[in-house]
Amino acid sequence: MVDIDNVLVSLGMGRYQFMGCMLFGLMIMYSNVSPTTYVFTASDLKYRCEIPECDSLKPKERTFEPEWLRFTMPYRNETNQPRKCLRYAALSGPLINGARCSSDRFNKSETEWCQGSWVFEDFENTIGTEFGLMCEDNKWKLSMVGTINNFGQFIGIPLSGIIADRYGRKFTMVFCAATSAAICIIQSFSNSYLMFMVLEFVSSTVSSGIYTATFILAMELFLPHQRVLYYSILECFLPVGSILVALIASLVKDWRILLRLINIPGLLFFSYFWLTEESMRWLESQGKHDKVINALKKIATVNKKPFPDLPTNAQGQSLESSEDNDANFSSIIKDIIRSSTIFWRMIRCSYVWIAVTLVYYGLTISSTDIAGDKYLNFSLVLLVEIPACLLNWLIMEGMSRKMSLSCMFVFSGITCVMYNLMPSELYLIKLSLYLVSKLAISIAFCIIYMLTAEIFPTRMRATMMSLCSMLGRIGSMLAPQATLLTEYFGVYATMFVFGMTAFAAAAITMTLPESKNIKLPDTIDEAKGIGSDVKPKNIGKNSP
Repeated sequence: MVDIDNVLVSLGMGRYQFMGCMLFGLMIMYSNVSPTTYVFTASDLKYRCEIPECDSLKPKERTFEPEWLRFTMPYRNETNQPRKCLRYAALSGPLINGARCSSDRFNKSETEWCQGSWVFEDFENTIGTEFGLMCEDNKWKLSMVGTINNFGQFIGIPLSGIIADRYGRKFTMVFCAATSAAICIIQSFSNSYLMFMVLEFVSSTVSSGIYTATFILAMELFLPHQRVLYYSILECFLPVGSILVALIASLVKDWRILLRLINIPGLLFFSYFWLTEESMRWLESQGKHDKVINALKKIATVNKKPFPDLPTNAQGQSLESSEDNDANFSSIIKDIIRSSTIFWRMIRCSYVWIAVTLVYYGLTISSTDIAGDKYLNFSLVLLVEIPACLLNWLIMEGMSRKMSLSCMFVFSGITCVMYNLMPSELYLIKLSLYLVSKLAISIAFCIIYMLTAEIFPTRMRATMMSLCSMLGRIGSMLAPQATLLTEYFGVYATMFVFGMTAFAAAAITMTLPESKNIKLPDTIDEAKGIGSDVKPKNIGKNSP
């Protein structure tokens, strides 16, 4: 069996890895489009009833919150915003001085529903305005889009992991990217809320495998002491995809055009069948020894390094290993159940995934409810992920995996609590605390991906990553609904839940094994040895 790590050491990390990093970076950038697009296609706008007695007959001359608004409609005490679909009843009788818009012309003890006309603070065409999902009673239908999106990921992530372990990382990556792009383009032609929701589920199910397959494909190409650096570079591409979504959404303000503009380029990823190589570790586990040798020779050629001599019995060892380690889902599940160490490791890891996705996506979605421009707030919340990726490199190099992850959870939890303690008048301070919390949880998200990839063996790595990530989607499914906590329990409830969840995850994290700078485990025994006295061999810069 070819020792890929040692061969890569002799071939070096050069031009081949740099080009692969750029290609994988573009794919990772696109992988973040689907999980965030629904924030704008199904956004809840700020609007109020049209008041014919007071509003101008010319729509362009109407303002969202004129001086007379408080005596024409009720306000919400929690948010100090006008009710979206309620107004005070107009009194009948002779006009006083011909004035219809005066406080004595409205009965504040009696309310009535809007007649189907609204005034928007900033109008945009969303599925809410187009499919008639207006008023507070329909807000759950808009937030349900995010839940359906994440439920699709919940279903799709384990399926993509099984496919990746069975048919290859590259096939899964390319198929998911190109197919999800095509589905989203079809979704832009939806003629009903039901059709939109069905296609939202299908597209998110398919697209959910893009990131995991790309991540594993990239990480299996790098050596242990270089994983953090290259991973940090790749992660810088992730928020760019969402920032581009926000930028395009702010310009077009139409959900149909938005879906088409951001997904048509995704069809080009079909070219990755020829531009990228399959994972050598996966090929070796499948007994495809010749393809491994060809891939290593290609790296040597691109990096301009001599190809080392390999053992003559490598092919026979590889095939024998393949027979013992045929990656299929049923055998992997049996191995997980047989090994209590791997099983309970998966359970603890899954809870950490639930926590990190709940806080991460919850803060991302809730950013559009912060005072100020929602596109700017959303972009700022995503922009902090770029320094988070660079800080992730410094933190993971300077601290152990689980200590750095636990500290980021604690930091995010503390800033969530402090956000609640700040008065609303201190807008900039509250926004800064919000951004710091998102920065910390973004670093935690980077670390959990790395930690999960390092503590499970090659044969089941994609499947285990997918299972943990799948269970983690419970958190991301709850995230869109967390915004409804404000409606029922007040403005402090959402951030309080995020903070307590982060603190609990910090405690669970400390029970996971430490995996910094270890050789990626190939077998279950090697994976079980992580964190015990029998550790997998370290591979560093000076390894032979």
